[in-house]
Amino acid sequence: MKIAICGAGTVGRGVTEILKGNQALIAARTGGSIEIVVVASRSAPKDEVFEGLAYTADILSVCARKEIDVVVELMGGTTDAKTLIETALGAGKSVVTANKALIAEYGDALFALAAEHNVQLLYEAAVAGSIPIIKVIKESLAGNRISWLAGIINGTANFILTEMASTGPTRTFDAVLQEAQALGYAEADPTFDIEGIDAAHKLTILSALAFDQPLRLDQVQVEGISSLDPADFKFARELGYKIKHLGVARCQDGHLEMAVHPCFVPKSAILSQIDGVKNAVVVCGDAAGEILCAGAGAGAGPTGSAVVSDLIDLARGSAVASRSKARDGVMASLPVRPAAEVASGYYLRIKVEDQPGVMSAITSILARRTISLDKILQEDIAPNRSFIALVTDPIQHGVIMDAITELQSMASVIAPVQSIRVFR
Repeated sequence: MKIAICGAGTVGRGVTEILKGNQALIAARTGGSIEIVVVASRSAPKDEVFEGLAYTADILSVCARKEIDVVVELMGGTTDAKTLIETALGAGKSVVTANKALIAEYGDALFALAAEHNVQLLYEAAVAGSIPIIKVIKESLAGNRISWLAGIINGTANFILTEMASTGPTRTFDAVLQEAQALGYAEADPTFDIEGIDAAHKLTILSALAFDQPLRLDQVQVEGISSLDPADFKFARELGYKIKHLGVARCQDGHLEMAVHPCFVPKSAILSQIDGVKNAVVVCGDAAGEILCAGAGAGAGPTGSAVVSDLIDLARGSAVASRSKARDGVMASLPVRPAAEVASGYYLRIKVEDQPGVMSAITSILARRTISLDKILQEDIAPNRSFIALVTDPIQHGVIMDAITELQSMASVIAPVQSIRVFR
């Protein structure tokens, strides 16, 4: 099988290293070879791993070369990469990509184009690096009805939260973000990672696969981690939780729920044990139960490994079609539950002036909305100043937000109320 690698950055280097370094192993496992015919990129690659390979700056030209069977898109972005993939599929060439944003935004149309031309569009590397979560859902759990999935699917956010949890109340979000940037775990502009956009792309893809639905990026509720305070990590420890940034999707009562947000995760839960830059996804199937997939979520080797796994499937002729059953008319498109109606437990941190009746007034506001409390802590932080930390039983998001609005109208509440969902 002959391929063109389009994009000579970190992932392109990783793919090339694997294909060169494991050439004999891959040939033994596929019964053939995977040959890099040309590397295409805007500028000539300088890394020594590309030495000896043909190069072109005319990226689209690879789609017209008859000897190329598969185009590997590793450029990123949603403009030039989209044009490349459309051109390659239209020319009857299968495509392997690591481009999560492109799949999340345009995947349905691209899958349809691949089916029209009887070729494949594979994207294992688009979600969670080396973790084979796409294949687990698409193949290993194909006989299961999946009820929910939840994952730590952004390594930058997970690193920041791990450091804030482990280094005490003196480390602010901004300080840990700067450390992540110095270590190369965060971009100079970290917005996509810390505000949940990257995770939303990945959750969109996982949800569509798990529930046989169209891709619906615009209906994922997204919340980042930049508002978290060291006090939240202190209360999490005292209440028996760790804070993780999760992508969560459920299919319940004929409705989908899709959200990315910080969560209080019980210390006993599997996902609370995933620290640093690691990724992990738990999928719950009716037959298999809960399945955990964990590992490195990014980098040349891990992401390159996922790209090569798709190439090997194509070489073997064992690739499973990516087109969703929903778009073939087998399963109807399900409605997405409005955010206000999604139920969850909540942690609330309320900064108050110590006055008689403050606690009673707070619990009264919650009780009027039938919000039950699971845990409660109060801690003095200065003369006549306290934090009240509450954990509620599950309640609809709209109800808790109405309660927060009323809490913040109290004269004794002297700062915005912090709220974080509780993952159960």
